[in-house]
Amino acid sequence: MLVALAFVLSTFAAPPAPDPVVARVQGLEIHASEVAAAAKKVKPADGVALSAAERRQVLDTLIDDRLLALEAQKSQETLNTPSVRTALVKAYLEEEVYEEIRNPSDAVLQKFYDQNPKAYLTAETARASRILVRIGPKVTAEAAKAQAEKLQAAVAKNPKSTFAATAKKSSQDEHNDAGGDMGFVTRKQKGIDAAVLKVVFATKPGAVSGVFMTREGANVVYVVAKKAPQPKTFEQAHPDVLRKWKATKMAEAKAARLAKLEKASRVTVDDAALAAVVLPTRARPAPAAPAPATKGSAVKGKAKAAPPPPPEPEVEDDEDADEDEE
Repeated sequence: MLVALAFVLSTFAAPPAPDPVVARVQGLEIHASEVAAAAKKVKPADGVALSAAERRQVLDTLIDDRLLALEAQKSQETLNTPSVRTALVKAYLEEEVYEEIRNPSDAVLQKFYDQNPKAYLTAETARASRILVRIGPKVTAEAAKAQAEKLQAAVAKNPKSTFAATAKKSSQDEHNDAGGDMGFVTRKQKGIDAAVLKVVFATKPGAVSGVFMTREGANVVYVVAKKAPQPKTFEQAHPDVLRKWKATKMAEAKAARLAKLEKASRVTVDDAALAAVVLPTRARPAPAAPAPATKGSAVKGKAKAAPPPPPEPEVEDDEDADEDEE
């Protein structure tokens, strides 16, 4: 009886949710679910929801994917599998589009280097020394801080002649034998606590920092000198020039090939279906707390909102290379 009932209920199961077709590319369908899945990887400009233009950009990326996949292989059945499509597009681009930019001459790279001089700079560096009073089983954070404050007072007036001797006698880090000298360091120097580096680059050359705490203990740093970023020679920058040149040329080649394919292909978009796709939204960021008024000043009316910070440029991390040069 139960088996029969289960069979009857299964015949009246709810049909699968509809998945509208948002666009067609040479007969290949792009469904709402694909747009929604791709949109999860895109951060909205307003931090909450994709605009109509951003929504269309997500769809255009999927259309570009189909166009390149169709060019790579005409079998539409296998192209509906994302992993197959991705592999085919990658192989096609490598073999058909990027072949001509595999081995640029040094003359070509030299010209690219000359056109982008500010893109190839060494890292900012600072020559710094450190005194550390460690926290331990018998040394509390308060005790370490108090000891570091005494040492800081002893070296602050004339660090050039007193810091090294004091560090050699009283510091408890691995640089004490060298008078606390850490050498020239970058903002992302490996092997040095990021909190220490932050204070180093916030301290003026010739000055001693105040006492600050890290997970190791109480610290004092003395900044001997700083070096501003300097242009790399072509030889120093060669690997980075090659990498950036290839990235630029690959983007240009892909865009040119897509423009040609789009002109010769049938692409239709259902704008209503695109607008109806349910996309993920993010929680709106909480407004920043207003800055406290300066003592003695009067605040009249409603404060103007601070302008949004400029977007951070994408910068390739060449710190490792810079550290090797030092």
